[in-house]
Amino acid sequence: MIKARPEDFIVEEIAQLPLSESGEFRVYRLTKKNWTTPDLMRFLAKTLSISPKAIAYGGKKDKHGLTTQHITIRHQKDFSLEEKNFSLQAIGFMRKPMSPALLRGNKFCITIRCLQAVEPVLHNLEEARQFGFPNFFDDQRFRGTDPRLGFFADRVLRGHYNGALQIFLQTQSQATNNKENRERVARILENWRDWEKCLELARGLTEKRIFRTLLLRPDDFLAALEKIPREEIAMAYAAFGSYLWNELLRRLLRQLLPDLREFQAESGTFLFWKTLPQPVFDYLKNLTLPTPAAKMQFPDDRSRQLYLEILEEHNLRFASFRTRALSRVFFRSFQRKALLFPEGLEISEIKEDELHPGKKALVLSFSLPRGAFATMLIKRILLED
Repeated sequence: MIKARPEDFIVEEIAQLPLSESGEFRVYRLTKKNWTTPDLMRFLAKTLSISPKAIAYGGKKDKHGLTTQHITIRHQKDFSLEEKNFSLQAIGFMRKPMSPALLRGNKFCITIRCLQAVEPVLHNLEEARQFGFPNFFDDQRFRGTDPRLGFFADRVLRGHYNGALQIFLQTQSQATNNKENRERVARILENWRDWEKCLELARGLTEKRIFRTLLLRPDDFLAALEKIPREEIAMAYAAFGSYLWNELLRRLLRQLLPDLREFQAESGTFLFWKTLPQPVFDYLKNLTLPTPAAKMQFPDDRSRQLYLEILEEHNLRFASFRTRALSRVFFRSFQRKALLFPEGLEISEIKEDELHPGKKALVLSFSLPRGAFATMLIKRILLED
């Protein structure tokens, strides 16, 4: 068990910031809990009476943890403040906004609770230290998606704009975890193409813009999709790209290794090895796999052929990712390591679990590169024999 309380999952962003004594962008160290990064940015913009476009950050940090990251605000005023669930501390200026390009990774301090015994975990830790763990995108990457509905981006790439719009509305309603909101969106779908009724049921600026567009242009679903905020489209594209990357790694591992442990998660099956034969270890340790785009660089024919199989199953081609359907967002391929080693892995403490009498707790500290998920390492070290 992790994240029993925010202090059990401490994350500190590692960034290379070109700080200066003056500049167009004031830099802040943001420490938070019980907030997602995007939600807190919207709250700050409203609270500070500034444009949301004035705020920039490098990465999204977990809501269920105590996290520290850096943001910039394009304003000379010092907006430092201290609230119950977050603090904002000015640390200098930069001549450019915060962005993912400035991130190097994250430091973690994680408490694993409710352990019957620590010996199996310690054994798994040593295996992970020696043989690494697979660098899958974890469930957090897929929040706002529903495997039963399919992927928004998949529909867009295949020109199914009507279906993409319906998926967007449904996943947005599910993300709020509000029964009344889900029932409202269900009524919208029941009245689909009665755009006056849909507009009457719409809530929020985005939904109203969508249905006003359809009221004027009844069959122009692409124009309606253009009303979705850019950031939400980018997140939906990233989720589909991450799903395809995970699927490529899954198929590659099944080809290479006969003995894999499975972990069933919301976003699919994660595969783990305990140890690796030397030839497979030598192959995986430096292997990088591309995320999807029209142009991708594969390390070998094996991975390329596996990817072609995946595309064929989705009725897609490489050229599909050259879509200009939603002109504000694009697919850009980057290389992602298939295998990771936790850096500076240390056991900080083994203790009695004060939240679960009779059980043990183990405190770990380590660092991972940008884009890697600490929860994937935790899944690995909690594998049972």
